[in-house]
Amino acid sequence: MDRHKKCEDETREIWLKAKDVQDRIRRLEKAALKYPEEMPILSDIAYSYLDIDDIDNTVKTYQKIIDLRDTFRPVWDNELGEAYLLTGNYEKAIEILENSSVTDYQQGLFLAFAYLKVGDRKRFKEQFDNWISENLEHSFELGSYKQYIRALFSDEDAGFIKDAWDKYYEKYSSMDPYQLYCKLYKQHYIRPGFDEEDFEDDDFEIPAKLNRAQFEALSDEYCYLDRRMMFSIDKLSREEKDRYFELKDLLFADTVIG
Repeated sequence: MDRHKKCEDETREIWLKAKDVQDRIRRLEKAALKYPEEMPILSDIAYSYLDIDDIDNTVKTYQKIIDLRDTFRPVWDNELGEAYLLTGNYEKAIEILENSSVTDYQQGLFLAFAYLKVGDRKRFKEQFDNWISENLEHSFELGSYKQYIRALFSDEDAGFIKDAWDKYYEKYSSMDPYQLYCKLYKQHYIRPGFDEEDFEDDDFEIPAKLNRAQFEALSDEYCYLDRRMMFSIDKLSREEKDRYFELKDLLFADTVIG
């Protein structure tokens, strides 16, 4: 097994087994010494400090990413752009994020944040709208980015971001669940030139679209299993747990059902 794969496996184990955020940071710092060429470990450390509102160490870790950027193999442009954003070099963050050849889950949002940090609300709004349009599940994710918003923005700008986000949240959270499921199904599986070969899992098959009756029946089954997962997870069989996660993906349950 090559070093990169070993590092990925060890990092995944750290996230799963750490007792708390401080323990996670300690373990990640040891891994960073073991794999100094791996940029994502430092990004994980920076995020972990941000997770506990330790802004000073967050910024120090992002600055370390910038200082060591020529030693990483490879350099992850989007994480480097994030580092420049959190250390206050907003123009450099914009340059990197605009020119990144890889579009990841957060790139569009961090680019929007960088536009707002240089005072360009129009470009922020355009970029934010585009980010949401690429994946409407982002409409429900404001809570996942509150640490970044607290670290970067004044109360006024934070309120501006919240207003932009709330517009989409209110639109989609009030939508009929089956109609929202249909939108998500189309977004994930019905795109020009997009087929099963685009998924990393070689065994993946695009699921058939559910009709309303099927959706409602499976939603009831998912809600039943979800309650049991919350209150009596130890009593669920392996088959029931597998079924729960199968339905969670099939129904886009985190977004559609909540």
